This record gives sequence, C-alpha cells and structure tokens, in this order.
Amino acid sequence: MQKKIDEFVKKIFKNRNFDTAAKESLRTFLYEKVEDLKDNGYSEEEAVTKTINDFGDPEKEYLPDLEDSGLSNLKKERKRTKNALLFSFLSSLLIIAIIMVFNFVFLPEIGPWSIIVSLGVLFWPLSLLYKLLNKKGE
Repeated sequence: MQKKIDEFVKKIFKNRNFDTAAKESLRTFLYEKVEDLKDNGYSEEEAVTKTINDFGDPEKEYLPDLEDSGLSNLKKERKRTKNALLFSFLSSLLIIAIIMVFNFVFLPEIGPWSIIVSLGVLFWPLSLLYKLLNKKGE
C-alpha cells in the first residue's frame, strides 16, 4: 500500500518546488482515505486503487491551478511595480517643477540649487525602474 501511495505522491511533486510539509500532508491524507475505505469493506489493493483514481490526474486537475496562481501573483506584482513607477515619475516631475519655481522665482540670487535637489528626487523613479527591470528576468 505505502509503495503505491508514495510513488503517486512522488509523481505529483516531481520537478516542482513545494515544501516537504505539503508532500507529507498529501501522503497522510491519502493513507487515511485508504484506511477509511478498508474499514468500509474494500481490500487493501482496491482501497489504494480507488483512492488514487478518486484523487484524479494531478497533471490536469490540481497542478495547473497551483502553477497558474504563482504566475498570476508574479503578474500582479509586475503591474503594481509599473503603477508605482508611473506614480513616482509623475510625482517626481511635480516636485521638481515646484522646486524650480521656488528656486527661480523666490530665490534667484542663490543660483540654480534646484538642479541638485531635482537629481536627488529622480532616484525615486529610478529605483522603481530598477526593480521593474529585475522582475522581467524572473
């Protein structure tokens, strides 16, 4: 009994990055189902076969959903980063415009100090652009 169940669980998790606890949890669930079926009059071989058949084909039913949810989260994170980049770029332009107006209208005698401050403000969208470009590699 254990050998068939263990092979089935190995097949499900083959080449996938799930933690050991998930594998053990599934294995325990399948063992318990086999025991329940045996208590209801099935032979051990019938119980194992029925358990595996009732579980279904993981390649078609369960794993695509798990893998898609991982991709979906990555897409959502990219979209959030793009939105943050757009917001930071527009906000930076507004802040730079305010600083330059303040510099050249109210304090022209000091010189063009607003250029240095503007460069500092530009690091905000540049850091988000760097984050977005790193996400594309994933």
